[in-house]
Amino acid sequence: MKPRIIAVVNHKGGVGKTTTTLNLGKALSMNKKKVLIVDIDPQANLSQSVGIEEPPKNIYHALCEGEALPVQKIATGLNIIPADLDLSGAEVKLITEVNGYFKLRNALATIAKDYDFILIDCPPSLGILTANAMIAANEVLIVVQSQYLAIKGLDTIIELIEELRQNLNPALGLMGLLLTQVNRTVVSRTIVEKVQTEYPDAAFQTVIRQNVAVVESSTHRQDIFSYDKTCAAAEDYLNLSKEVING
Repeated sequence: MKPRIIAVVNHKGGVGKTTTTLNLGKALSMNKKKVLIVDIDPQANLSQSVGIEEPPKNIYHALCEGEALPVQKIATGLNIIPADLDLSGAEVKLITEVNGYFKLRNALATIAKDYDFILIDCPPSLGILTANAMIAANEVLIVVQSQYLAIKGLDTIIELIEELRQNLNPALGLMGLLLTQVNRTVVSRTIVEKVQTEYPDAAFQTVIRQNVAVVESSTHRQDIFSYDKTCAAAEDYLNLSKEVING
């Protein structure tokens, strides 16, 4: 079977893309899946969240210098391709190359058979790095913070998915909308209802509840299951992984 390659996107920062990539990846590995998480964000927050700082080789070297992907093991069934600030120079370089939009797809093709799931943590923009991720992927997971401003621009991302599907990646589809940082406020509940009503076929049933353990686990450079497997967020990400596997 071909791996499910999932681009985790939103053009806004702070919505939970990195947290979702790490914790969904870990949850999938706990379900006996072979998982690779890929950091394609120059901020390298995914790499830092597992304790990788200034790796000697990172995804920049694969995308821009033609080197092999530097895969590192995190845990049983869970590997990562790290990023570094070097990646900030990739956009300018990739945009000038004929096949600049296909670099990640071509690189992943050499190792994809080793995994059941590949999750790509995208930068908070819709530039060439995010396009690389979407062209390499067969599914897009849009992470949506449960606040009014966070849902603006959803149609823009969905339109981009359709444009890429029609022109560059026929296999690409919208996997779903994941609501994060959900709490008991009226605003949060209203946003959840709005997204689930306006995108009934796309919104995940699972939502990720606001939980201080998520912030604490990041500070300790651990996934949520290693930090506190009994917390609400751990329960939510485990439920999400089951919904993804069965979806």
